[in-house]
Amino acid sequence: MTASNVLDWIVALLVCWASLTAIFEPSRGASQCDAPVVMSNAPQSPPAIPTQAEFEEMIRDMKLHD
Repeated sequence: MTASNVLDWIVALLVCWASLTAIFEPSRGASQCDAPVVMSNAPQSPPAIPTQAEFEEMIRDMKLHD
């Protein structure tokens, strides 16, 4: 093996190691970006159920896009 070939292998191994470390290491800034969890006892309203007219409009829009 020549010196340049050994150097190529070392660089390739370092790149692989860095890539795997970045993939498997838990992100350090995740706690700063997470949305705050709201803990309240206030009743929450259920999501609005679409009316029959809204359903028909959605179906018509889907048919137009096909």
